Amino acid sequence: MSDGPAWDTHVHVIGESGRFPLSPARGYEPPDAPLEALLAHLDAIGAGRAVLVQPSVYGFDNACLIDAIARSDGRCTGICVPDPGSEPRDLARLHAAGVRGLRCNLVNPGGLQLSQTEGWWPWMADHGWHLQVQIDASRLDVGALAARPGIPPLVVDHMGYPPRGSGPGAIASLVEAVADGLVHVKLSAPYRLSTQRPPYPDATLLARALLAAGADRCLFASDWPHTELSAPPMGDADWLHHLRAVAGPGWERMQRAAEALYGGA
Repeated sequence: MSDGPAWDTHVHVIGESGRFPLSPARGYEPPDAPLEALLAHLDAIGAGRAVLVQPSVYGFDNACLIDAIARSDGRCTGICVPDPGSEPRDLARLHAAGVRGLRCNLVNPGGLQLSQTEGWWPWMADHGWHLQVQIDASRLDVGALAARPGIPPLVVDHMGYPPRGSGPGAIASLVEAVADGLVHVKLSAPYRLSTQRPPYPDATLLARALLAAGADRCLFASDWPHTELSAPPMGDADWLHHLRAVAGPGWERMQRAAEALYGGA
């Protein structure tokens, strides 16, 4: 078994404000999180590569994301948030820059709505892109979403992001969709889901349910640099080691899942 994860599948980079202006419609003030700090984080947890996810604070301006991918020495790929008016040629430029998917954030303000992406789905299918969604899975039939005609492969953020303290029953449709092989899900951000102290027993129950449904559909992610938080979460290495223990033999299946989803980027 490898010492660290092949991929940290959910991280953000926040660049210099003078060079990469924040969106005036942002819902929070982000911490400083330059590429150099991200690479140090990856080295600290033993991760080979990372998936940079466009944070909501940049709206539809993906310049910081693209800059970080270009300077990451091949260690990062990206999930973008294109302007709703983007044409295929605009997506092609993002693809050439190392982007392999786009994100609909239905939790924070200013994100793409699912309906705004439908015109891109054929292009996404042709270019191997997937659709990452930040949703409250307790309020959505995830299987029905994944079964929509023409929708790209789905990756669900943060164990479905149900309300804090929710039990596995709250994400029953997500667990079923994982079991049916319809979606991937990131086992990340337990501190956003828990009402308890580390190692977040209530959020761990969500992870256990998803792993039992299909470890080959589960992805390790740290959610570095933990935006919107007023207090430090459980250390990234601590969450990694805890999740690895919870996953048991499923950990290697998780690594293969990440490599299959992102390794061709």
